Amino acid sequence: MSRLIQSFLKKLFQYTGGVLRVCFAALFFSVFGLGALFLSQIVFRLLSLFIKDENRLTDLSRRITASSFKLYLFSGQVCRIFKISIEGTQKISNDRGMIFIANHPSLLDIVIFISVVPHATCLMKDAIVHNPFMKGIAGCNRYIANSEGTDKIMHKCKKALLSGDNLIIFPEGTRTTDENKLKFTHGFSSIALTCNFNIRPAVINFHGDCLRKNAPWYSIFTGRLEYRITFLESFDTEKFRAQYKDREDSAVSRLLAKHLQNLIKTRM
Repeated sequence: MSRLIQSFLKKLFQYTGGVLRVCFAALFFSVFGLGALFLSQIVFRLLSLFIKDENRLTDLSRRITASSFKLYLFSGQVCRIFKISIEGTQKISNDRGMIFIANHPSLLDIVIFISVVPHATCLMKDAIVHNPFMKGIAGCNRYIANSEGTDKIMHKCKKALLSGDNLIIFPEGTRTTDENKLKFTHGFSSIALTCNFNIRPAVINFHGDCLRKNAPWYSIFTGRLEYRITFLESFDTEKFRAQYKDREDSAVSRLLAKHLQNLIKTRM
């Protein structure tokens, strides 16, 4: 009889925990949208009125964005919506002009990266860059839309890296649907090879149903989201290029993308 009671209480506790997670998640996802809108339409608009130097404005807006995202993620962990552990942050504290790449299992990946990567800009989907909630943030932070022509994207990325910005790119182009079939496009490696920009690979190990591609947000009922992110040693692009000095740049770019794809896949 006691076992039946214990089993019932365990299931009741799990069900209650699931319902609470869904309620908290609904609140937190709404808060993110409202917070982004507040930053875009009020905070950054006011900053642009008083700060006319573009570089100073961008630096300040990036700091505000990173701090806001850190607070958001901390609050989510306190409410047990997600759990996040990050390894290797000491490696990235002095990074400048670095290309950051990683696998992309969930919608929250970019928020986590922007919260910890210093001097961060990123290559984002056009729909996100021009979203009313994100438009002001993307503009002030100089995020780059992936809808522009290839030459223009390359030029903007190269300019950002040369100025000391760290560029975040998810080479899959969209969220991972099958972790056993990880496939990187080679746009990031082409950018890296233009001026031998070094690359900082990162591995995102993610457990949870919510925030995956095509997964409903309320699937968080099944359990909280768990992230373990590891920043690896930076990859020397120039040394890699020297190994294939007789090959065309396009071929080297594909080889580099494949090499880093396999490096990340073995650690997932």
